[in-house]
Amino acid sequence: MQAGHKDRGAAETNMPSRLAAVSDLEVFFVDLAKSASLLDAEEKATPRLSVSDHNRVASMSGDGEGRRLWRNARIATRIVLERAGGPGIRQVDFEIEPGGRPKLPAGSPGFNVSHTGEAALIAVSKNAPVGVDLERKERSIKMSGDRRQRIIAAAERIGSDRQLSPILDTDVMKAWVRLEAAAKALGIGIGRLLTEEGVVGSKARSQPHGARDAMEVRLLDVGESYVAAIAAERLPEKIDVLSFPADDLDGFIPQRS
Repeated sequence: MQAGHKDRGAAETNMPSRLAAVSDLEVFFVDLAKSASLLDAEEKATPRLSVSDHNRVASMSGDGEGRRLWRNARIATRIVLERAGGPGIRQVDFEIEPGGRPKLPAGSPGFNVSHTGEAALIAVSKNAPVGVDLERKERSIKMSGDRRQRIIAAAERIGSDRQLSPILDTDVMKAWVRLEAAAKALGIGIGRLLTEEGVVGSKARSQPHGARDAMEVRLLDVGESYVAAIAAERLPEKIDVLSFPADDLDGFIPQRS
């Protein structure tokens, strides 16, 4: 389920002008429209994108706007990673695991990113693999009642803080982002998760899945226009979604060099 629509009504989150020390888990919402000039200028002044990042942009089909948004989301991800891991990870290629999850070499912070239209959500964790997903809220979902119910049921098995209704499009989206975030945190890919949970195919899940059933999955507050979720083996009691800077990075990267 992809949400490629543009949206300028980005989440309004509160981030102090000078952030405290980097914590073990941080989550940032990036308004790619508001931060575009900053991201372009930063990459020109201090290149962070890797060779594979540049190759990915060059190989993308479609209009230039899509390539620009993907590139800026990747620059923001690189900046957030540098905040947590230092300048040594600049231009380092991401390794891609079998399930499609990107990672940095051993010893680097774990991370995950979700990008839709003019927004991105980035999580960095120092302790354990993490997964996030971000989707536009206002969407008309064309899906059978049976598929809706399977998505809701799978999301509630993995982790839900309240009962969801398959009739409501927003609730189906909330269930979907939970599943996407869990698949990313587990590193298995959404296709495999949907199959094993009985969302696709003819068999519903009947046996417990160990680590999956112990996974914590939680919705995040990203404003009125989006729904988002985060998943990890263990999550802090409170997770604040911070706003990525739109104007400058002063104070954002400790000991910036």
